[in-house]
Amino acid sequence: MKLVSGNLSRTLRYLEAVDETGGRASLMAFYNIAGNEENLKRWEKKLIEEWRVVEKFGDEGREYYRKTALGESLHRLLKNHDYVGSLFEELIRDRLRPV
Repeated sequence: MKLVSGNLSRTLRYLEAVDETGGRASLMAFYNIAGNEENLKRWEKKLIEEWRVVEKFGDEGREYYRKTALGESLHRLLKNHDYVGSLFEELIRDRLRPV
């Protein structure tokens, strides 16, 4: 599925990475999606702090990522609705303007 928004497509890639690795994606898996450390930090901030769809945790001295309940719901929505990208683009574009 091709999502209209680059951010939605990238978010879907991060959520898919968690599923592909049995529910806990390694730091390296997220780094590979981000491409570099600066992008990884920016995406961590979005996914973990702002949107709260992913959480970071440690296990045996390593860092991993897993989906939150909200992340699981968003992932299901992104995977199962062909037009969700268009819907979100419309919502973002049509912000309420002062009257």
